[in-house]
Amino acid sequence: MPSEKRSSANFILCIAILAAPTLLSGQTATCTNWKLFQMPSPWIRTLPSGINRWGTILGETYDPSQNTRGFIRYSDGSIKTYSAANSSFTSLSRRNAQGVTVGTYWDTSSAHHYHGIVVYSSGTATVNYPGASDTFLNGINYWGSIVGMYYDSARNSHGFQLKNGKFTKIDYPGASNTVARSISDKGVIVGWYQTSTSPFDHGFVLQNGLFTTLDNPKGTGNGTDLQDINGSGVIVGNYWPNSVPQGFIYINGIFKDIVPPNSTYPATTTGINGYGYVTGEGSLSGVNGGYTAHCQ
Repeated sequence: MPSEKRSSANFILCIAILAAPTLLSGQTATCTNWKLFQMPSPWIRTLPSGINRWGTILGETYDPSQNTRGFIRYSDGSIKTYSAANSSFTSLSRRNAQGVTVGTYWDTSSAHHYHGIVVYSSGTATVNYPGASDTFLNGINYWGSIVGMYYDSARNSHGFQLKNGKFTKIDYPGASNTVARSISDKGVIVGWYQTSTSPFDHGFVLQNGLFTTLDNPKGTGNGTDLQDINGSGVIVGNYWPNSVPQGFIYINGIFKDIVPPNSTYPATTTGINGYGYVTGEGSLSGVNGGYTAHCQ
């Protein structure tokens, strides 16, 4: 499956800075209120993907047999797993402030295709991009606009937005693969793309129909993936200085690494909410799991 973390930042200023390469990198974010959490047995991995305004965290987990389920962790610390009907794999990506969740599941048919799923309080709906072999839902905003990606017959990936029942394809100009990962409440979309001449990932921001590349200068390994953006325009993602990803926050035109205290390996960052709380996978004092922290 394609890979798939309250700020005073001025959104307009942030986007304007994107137009030129930033040299303001190499800093470490100031993060407080660190909390680590782990899935209960038999689940052996905790992979958060998003956090909403109420502190509800979505993600995926698996057991020793690699059975994968989505999980929902509520702000009181309680956790439940979720499996789509007739699926052998389920991953949950984002939940908006209205409590609507999006994710992806792998069906149990002989063809084994991926399908997007929307989970409401009253039921579920399957989403397939027209004509696509596989569809993944990655993000949803307050207004119910959804972003994701699909595979064409050649297994190239394309991003898309689903708004008011209408699909709109999202392809970064000249890209061979595009993934739309998140959409803010203001309708700004972030994700990453690849080109045939540059197979590494490049982050992009799509606002008012205009694309801008946003790469962490330290992403000299496999590049930069933008994972999430909040309503203030603060972005989180991961870059690869080598084969191991490092999470970051991009705020006020500055890339800052997100580093848990006493961590034993780099943390990934996959979601951020409107209050500046981030989530991802990391370690605190030698214990591995999902984390939350308030970063700036």
